[in-house]
Amino acid sequence: MLERYERSGPPPHEALKRLMTMRELLGITRIADITGLDVLDIPVVQAVRPFSLLNSVSQGKGPTRIEAAVSAILETAESYFAERLAHYDPIAASADSLNIPPERFEAHLQPGVDPGWRSSEIAWIHAENILKGGLRDWVPFELVHTAYVFPPRPQEEIFASSTSGLAASFEETDSILHGIMECIERDALTRAERIHGFFQRRRIDPRTIDDPTVASLLESLEAKGLLVGLWHAPSPLGLPVIWCHLMEDRPPETAILHHPAEGSAAGFDAASAIAHAIYEAAQSRLTAISGARDDLTRAFYPKYPDWQKIAAHRRLLSDGPRDIHLHAITGQKCTSVGDRMSALLAQIEGAGIDTVYRIQLDTRPLGDLSVVRIVIPALMPLLHG
Repeated sequence: MLERYERSGPPPHEALKRLMTMRELLGITRIADITGLDVLDIPVVQAVRPFSLLNSVSQGKGPTRIEAAVSAILETAESYFAERLAHYDPIAASADSLNIPPERFEAHLQPGVDPGWRSSEIAWIHAENILKGGLRDWVPFELVHTAYVFPPRPQEEIFASSTSGLAASFEETDSILHGIMECIERDALTRAERIHGFFQRRRIDPRTIDDPTVASLLESLEAKGLLVGLWHAPSPLGLPVIWCHLMEDRPPETAILHHPAEGSAAGFDAASAIAHAIYEAAQSRLTAISGARDDLTRAFYPKYPDWQKIAAHRRLLSDGPRDIHLHAITGQKCTSVGDRMSALLAQIEGAGIDTVYRIQLDTRPLGDLSVVRIVIPALMPLLHG
């Protein structure tokens, strides 16, 4: 893949070597290459952490197996450090007593939450607003940690907990950038779901894709019997966000996976976002095919699939409208991590957003890693998953 699709940090071989020395402390008991379970030949690796308080199985993908393994271990590290409750220093207070603006976290409330939650004591944690020179403020602890236990901790289940904005890297700037881009991506998907007829109106015409790397990737998928749908999801920041569906174009009796697999990504240019979204969708396929993820229960694999619905989605991917020209999707050309960060923060402020919270997680004794949680109150979470 082209260099612009890669994240910064040490070269993949060095990154994997360093991460492998950390696997015991992270609780990883198995790292598995599951690429061969599918026909796509897009590398996907799983890392297994049995005592996780989130998912025991994390996935990673990339243009090579080494990069996929790095991705899987970093995703495991994110949840490992985010669930260590003893390493946080939260306080108990009400939103009213902390003078939290009424609209600050409204977009992140779970549906049906009692409007009187603002007067109840809940856990809060300090965060730095990187748009205001690191000015410290309070963020609901529920939006930061990943210690998902049953029954829930007292005064939780108020906010939409997720892993959005959680990112790990060997470089702090890179982890912050990755966390911000994930928040942008998921906000755009939520907005897309609220657009009537989105899948009929916002699909990219593949004939307008002239990036050689992406064109080659699409040709490879077509040769392997895959239908590809690419949609442009709206973002108030103007950055390209792509939603991808992959589905086999073959009879049900010979298909490896019947239903479409989804992937999405935000990028500084449309080609980058498309490539990442396709890789994410390939990872989703292998997640379902492998059956190893603990959040994909038996209900995900119905004994009697809805064949009419499956056929209708196949028709959408094969014959549906394609109205968006790739060149109509604007983006930015930034060469370095520093350039990307400066451009991104300027774009966020230009959209009228004045709050981007960073919570730096304690990664001791693995000081080589930077793990952050980014919370952007003005951007909506992805409530369906």
